[in-house]
Amino acid sequence: MDDISTYNSIYENVFCKTFNQSCYIFLCGGADKNNIRNSVKNLLSKKQFQILYPEDLFMEMLNRDKRSDLLEYENFLADNADVICIICESMGSAVELGAFVQNENIRKKLVVAINQKYSRDKSFIMMGPVKHLCKNHPDHLVTYKPDHQEELVESLCKLFRKLHKRHHGNKNNNFSELSAYIAFIPIIVYFYKTVGRKQLHKNLKAFLNHKGMQTNKYNELFNVAIKYLLKTNVLVTRFDQNKSDSIISLSGKGYQKIQLTLNNSVATEKTLLHDRIRCDILKEQLNK
Repeated sequence: MDDISTYNSIYENVFCKTFNQSCYIFLCGGADKNNIRNSVKNLLSKKQFQILYPEDLFMEMLNRDKRSDLLEYENFLADNADVICIICESMGSAVELGAFVQNENIRKKLVVAINQKYSRDKSFIMMGPVKHLCKNHPDHLVTYKPDHQEELVESLCKLFRKLHKRHHGNKNNNFSELSAYIAFIPIIVYFYKTVGRKQLHKNLKAFLNHKGMQTNKYNELFNVAIKYLLKTNVLVTRFDQNKSDSIISLSGKGYQKIQLTLNNSVATEKTLLHDRIRCDILKEQLNK
């Protein structure tokens, strides 16, 4: 079995059986290290949500495409998330709220957290964007007390699960979205144990072309996904001088993450399927 056939087997028997189980949260808020968003992110990560920070993702995209603007990529990333949560704790997050609430596709999966202290103010935020959101989605507003962050996270978790369940099964499996790359690449690395970045880039693109999937933004999505997975310590890398390539493998955190993903697979006889994929890879590697 060649690499493209192996990728297809992993896609059909693992990725497609697990991708809808994951819930991707696009988390906005204050950028300062002392802001609530950081502690909320850490607490949410323990609840098995995939947390995406905008600055971890679209700054790389903006650097690669000088013609694009920040708002364009915020919308792009929001389209890639199951839930967009804004903790309105800074001027920047207030601007994001004002922009996102104008987009109907974003608004239906938008969750806003407001400091309880300001929740009854007749401010522009409350009388404008928040009121506009609550007209059609009154349950998408959460109030919190800054010193009760665990209660905030519990409220957010209930709402995230509700929204994810509502849209469950609607994920796009054709790699037009960043989340597909973030989910698929670690699974590939899991079965191969180690893989060269150049080879992974080449094989994944060949697989997508084989499946007839669009690859017009392939380089951009691939590079941003790799950067995100390294930054979040799902993947680790070392440079091999002999191969002139970076060798990618799973971190301990990444291995546990993929094990959990595989355990949640809806495939029948999943253990047999996973063992067969690994055996096929070993045979191919021995033949080479």
